[in-house]
Parts: sequence; structure tokens; C-alpha cells
Amino acid sequence: MSWRLPRIHPLLWALVALGIAAGRTSEVGVYILSLLLHEAAHASAARALGYEMGRVDLYPFGGRADIPGIELRGPLAEMVIAAAGPLANLVALALATLLWRIGLADAARVRIIVDANLAMLLVNALPAFPLDGGRVLRAVASARVGFSRASEGALRLTQLICILLLPAAGLLQLLGLPGWQLAVLSLVLYSAHRREAANVPIARWTLWLRGQEDLRGGGILPLASFAAGEGAQVRQILRRLFGRRAHRVYVYDRDRMLGAIDDRTLYRAAERGELQRTLGEIVRERKDG
Repeated sequence: MSWRLPRIHPLLWALVALGIAAGRTSEVGVYILSLLLHEAAHASAARALGYEMGRVDLYPFGGRADIPGIELRGPLAEMVIAAAGPLANLVALALATLLWRIGLADAARVRIIVDANLAMLLVNALPAFPLDGGRVLRAVASARVGFSRASEGALRLTQLICILLLPAAGLLQLLGLPGWQLAVLSLVLYSAHRREAANVPIARWTLWLRGQEDLRGGGILPLASFAAGEGAQVRQILRRLFGRRAHRVYVYDRDRMLGAIDDRTLYRAAERGELQRTLGEIVRERKDG
């Protein structure tokens, strides 16, 4: 088991510096501890399920970690790991409140702890990726439509949330409330979600390779088939492939079926850089050959 130092987002450094400059060192310290508690809970849950943590990026609202192979274990594993962070903050919040209730903690310090952990909980409850709420949402959707399509849906929803946060931030500022925090969240969330988007094609490829290994080993995979027009391009079809399934695409020219293409043929075309090639061209070439 190896531990790696996380990479800290520049905005987190900036907010820490501003907080210290404003004389709010205690609040900054407690928030950082709450953030580290949140990420340590994610890491502990991942390792308990047998995963090695990859690169970890720390953002003002939490962290984003690469967990190689998580897409191969199904949605439940991702859901458990995602829920571990908010659960740790909830426990810290409840414990601080309990200590205050029984008179073992100062009210002012408890308020700082509660505010920090409550902020982590509320932000990560948003159904945006890679926040924990977004990961849970993807895990639930993956069970129905597969990892790839669930990921693309989660990323589109995140883009929408990033856009909506900006006018919400402006409205709060007009009302005299600290709306700038929502603006910061929108910008950082957009940056983090772009990193996640870059990993989706890799995960899709990994799932397909595992499926092929299972088939070669004598395993049985469910077959997912669908129809497409002859003008559809390889890149468009590959975006629809999801999960550990074998795929067959039936290619039509209006109401006449030209032929069928399996997923191996599509991925080989992608490896050759033929993402713009149409399915009709591939079917006719195979017939001529």
C-alpha cells in the first residue's frame, strides 16, 4: 500500500491564504481538517474494497481521486466509496454537537466545526460530478443504462449545474449575501468535471477489454444490439457502448438491412484512427472483401 501526497488546487491555496490574511486562522484550520477527514474516509473505503488510490486532487469543496479499475466492480463499489466522505463529516458534526450538549466543548469552537462539516455535506450533496452526490447518481444510473451512458449523463448534468450556479451567485450578491462562493464552486467544479470527462473513454475501453477477456476465457456476456443508419460514424456508435457486454450493430439503408458489425470491428477501426468512417463503408468493405 502506497500513500501519495495530494495535489492542491490553486484556488484552495488562494482561499486558505485569504482566510489567514483576514484573521480567520481557526476557521481555515478546521475546514482543512474537515476536508482531510472527508478524503481520508474515501481512501479508507476504497482500500477496504481492495483498491489502490491513484492521483488525488484537493479542491475547496473536497477532492477527486483516480481509482483504477473501479468501473469493473459495478456501481455498488462506487456508491460505498462516495458515501464514505459525507458520512465521516456527518459523524464529526454529530460528535461535536454531542460534546457541546454535555458541556465538554466550547460553543464557539463547536460552531466552527459544525459549519465546516455542514458545508462539506451540503456541497457534496449536489448531483454534480465529481462531487459525491454526482458519483452516487452515476452509480444508480449505471445499474440501469451502463457505466458509459451514466457517466455522460452525469457530466451533462454537471455542466448544467455549473451554468445555473453563476446567476444564483449573482442573485445572492444582489441580496447582500456571499454569492461569490457559488461562483467559485461553479468554476472549480467545471475544472474538476473536465478531468473526469477525460477518464470516461479510458474506462469504456477498459470495460470492453475485460469483456473480451471473459469471452476468450469461456465466459458468457449479455448481447446488446441496436440499429443504426449507414451514415452513422464509428465515433458515434462507440459512445453508445456501455458496460461489460458484447455488442452488435445492425446497419440499415432506409428500410433495407445492409449487414451487422460487432464491437471488435468498431474498436479496431478506432485504433486505426477511423473514427469518422461510416458504418455503411465498413459493411460494404467487408462484403467486397
